[in-house]
Amino acid sequence: MKKTRLSAKRKSALCLQCGKCCMSMTFFGGEVDEESRDEIQWIELHGFKIDYVRNDDREEYYFTIPQRCNALQEIKTESGATNYVCGVYETRPQMCRDYDGSVEGPTGVADCLWRVETEKLVQIGRR
Repeated sequence: MKKTRLSAKRKSALCLQCGKCCMSMTFFGGEVDEESRDEIQWIELHGFKIDYVRNDDREEYYFTIPQRCNALQEIKTESGATNYVCGVYETRPQMCRDYDGSVEGPTGVADCLWRVETEKLVQIGRR
């Protein structure tokens, strides 16, 4: 059987190239109810993006802070490409260590390098 998961070492290598998850941050806001509607309106009025997700019988919301992380550094490669590197990678906060940009939904990154490479492994494994 072929491998369909990325190793921690490979994930770290991909993370040190991409940085897409550090261009903005999405957080779980909570359940949409009468009490949260005022907070949601405040968030929207301050320029944050709101995503609504139906979860079983509840509607939940996520909000995105459209600000790049201050620790993200741009590194030009010899080929002219730009890699994005975390300037505090070894001491990054736990929420960054736990983050998985390859997840589906509002907190994921559609073209996360983890997701792209994992999808390739899964496709190869199906052959």
